[in-house]
Amino acid sequence: MTSSSTNSTASGEPRFATKPESPAEAGIAQERSPEKPQADKPKEVALDASVLVDELLVARLSPEELDQGWIRLFDGQSMIGWKNTGSADWAVKDGELVANTGEPGLLVTQVRFSDYEIELDYFASEQTNSGVFLRTPEKPTDPAKDCYELNIAPTDNPFPTGSLVARAKVDESIDEPNAGEWNTLHALVDQNRIQAWVNGQQSVDYTDDTGLTSGRIGLQFREGPIRFRNIRIRPIGYSLIPNAKPSDWNEPKGMIEAKFTETGTIQLKGGRGHLELLQPHANVCIQATALTLVENVNSGIFFRCIPGEDMNGYECQIHHGFKEDRRRAVDAGSGSIFRRQNAKAVLSDEGRPAHLTIVADGPVIATWVEGIQVVQWEDTRKPDDNPRKGLRTAAGTIMLQGHDPTTEIEFTRLLLSPITDTND
Repeated sequence: MTSSSTNSTASGEPRFATKPESPAEAGIAQERSPEKPQADKPKEVALDASVLVDELLVARLSPEELDQGWIRLFDGQSMIGWKNTGSADWAVKDGELVANTGEPGLLVTQVRFSDYEIELDYFASEQTNSGVFLRTPEKPTDPAKDCYELNIAPTDNPFPTGSLVARAKVDESIDEPNAGEWNTLHALVDQNRIQAWVNGQQSVDYTDDTGLTSGRIGLQFREGPIRFRNIRIRPIGYSLIPNAKPSDWNEPKGMIEAKFTETGTIQLKGGRGHLELLQPHANVCIQATALTLVENVNSGIFFRCIPGEDMNGYECQIHHGFKEDRRRAVDAGSGSIFRRQNAKAVLSDEGRPAHLTIVADGPVIATWVEGIQVVQWEDTRKPDDNPRKGLRTAAGTIMLQGHDPTTEIEFTRLLLSPITDTND
């Protein structure tokens, strides 16, 4: 991470003012361009007109929802984070994900989740046959074995709406959802227990023994038009903050002070330095809440770090600064993967807690800020033990960073949800 003085290159990569480097930073020195005279610096790239910032700001979740860990899987204006695995005509229309024609197939998230709660609204015709796939591969072959298919289907289907196809039929006591209207599906996927609700009424309570522990979220197009909106997920994991314990962390390194408060939070002051979590993680969902205590704080969350080294990992930036437009970050923007992918908009604010979610799944990394996805990035570099130099998928430690001597930041929440491989 650098100071907040930046300029953009023609490719959109930030270029940073030079500063003294520690030996541990030498691995990234080759990525910097030589300083040029001011007159030769390229102009900033044009803003992305497809990013409707005002609408994203409105779509940010409430503080109560964010404190519970909810994020949106669909931002209402783009298909960031999704992949069409078939030929259906999935599109964004009027704040909805819509499919009308094409061969049967799934629209899936580009990252996996393990344990979670999910809610969404759907709109289907009388003959629509669709579904929400949980813990699914990109192209499932058998809903009794390699996924959980929460069905959307007519009452004459062997597994009507609210059923888990080939696993559990909907409870007959619940009210049938009305076709041609918006209805709500809600599921809780926690270890080997899967529960589902249709319009608030529980439809199934199923326990699985097949060892299916993780997968993507999938929206199905099969027969008839289907529309989805308000797609939200709440990862389930274990909490390290609040109730932070010094025994879980190494001593702070560098020019930083770390304080474990009486309320179980962690305050960092000064920098450049870091506080390292002892337990390493590879594929994981990280949720953090951070409150900057002074303006213009430059901080970050590092992950898949080489244990014991000086922040040799991927970095999710924490910096609220932007220029004339939230699409033009001062320093890559909160939620950016620093030096790899800028946030598509700065959605965090000075003086307010910043809620960040990071999903690292193999070479794919996704981030959310205030419940809105701001980065979808795949590391296509050659493998390397040091993520500053190449792709690292091996387990590494998590570090909380303070960059500048003026840094003051308090981490009030840290939750980890490991993405465990099926049948591990």
